[in-house]
Amino acid sequence: MRRRETGSKDDSFAWFAELHAAGALLPSDDDRLRDSAETVLRFQRQLSSELHALVDAALTKSGVELTADLGQSMPCRVLVLSEGGIDEIWCALSVQTLDGEIIRPELRDILFARLEEHLAPITFETRSDWPTGEVEWFEAVRFGLR
Repeated sequence: MRRRETGSKDDSFAWFAELHAAGALLPSDDDRLRDSAETVLRFQRQLSSELHALVDAALTKSGVELTADLGQSMPCRVLVLSEGGIDEIWCALSVQTLDGEIIRPELRDILFARLEEHLAPITFETRSDWPTGEVEWFEAVRFGLR
């Protein structure tokens, strides 16, 4: 293992000191933008993972409506109905958070698209109803599996 040599061309401490003095060692606007984008992607992946787990659990409990708060903020419900060899998977995502903040429709679209990929091959349709009654403040879809 080599030891640090002060004044050497390979002295990383001197190089970092120069970067720091020039203000180039601190995070740049590009670094902050990348961090923000990665935070959003991690959150979207977390929500998708939680939604997939909820749907997978519902597939084992046909006829039982399961609910969860995705990311501890987005109410979701899933119901699987089995009849005649076909499973209908109903999924509803809230249009507002538990705190009453509006959830962007693009986020719901991404989650429904990721769920469609997770369940493929399936048929898919958006719905304005729910098999067990009212779903106020939710956007619902129905997937059909054979």
